[in-house]
Amino acid sequence: MEKHNKSERGARRKRFSAVFACALLFSVPLAVSAADAGAQQITVHLGDYRFQPDTIEVVAGRPVELTLVNDDKITPHNFTLKEPNAGIDLDAAVSAGKSTTLQFTPQTAGSYIFYCNKKLPFMKSHREHGMEGKLIVRPAS
Repeated sequence: MEKHNKSERGARRKRFSAVFACALLFSVPLAVSAADAGAQQITVHLGDYRFQPDTIEVVAGRPVELTLVNDDKITPHNFTLKEPNAGIDLDAAVSAGKSTTLQFTPQTAGSYIFYCNKKLPFMKSHREHGMEGKLIVRPAS
């Protein structure tokens, strides 16, 4: 009987190993596919009524991973870019000292303005202080 239990355990281990190996084999092509997709990774720093860099270039039809970093210690900012015809509809708040990541895929080549629309009562908006930039979407080649 003990011999039977050992052989059952051995069979279970083999099945587990086979399942684990299949899982690895199937996950490798998925990882390669994600890498082949080649998301365009961009980091933009926000602070002191500015975006750094204030001009971003990407390629149409390729995914973009945009990381926004608020360098200010007190002031919240946001990133607004609304061009639905180009496949872009972004509006993300970034608290002071925090960061956030947006993902989008621009569909149409062109030049688009992004800005921060934060505003204190009776003051100019951050955009009116010059906090805006340009997204240039190049055609896919």
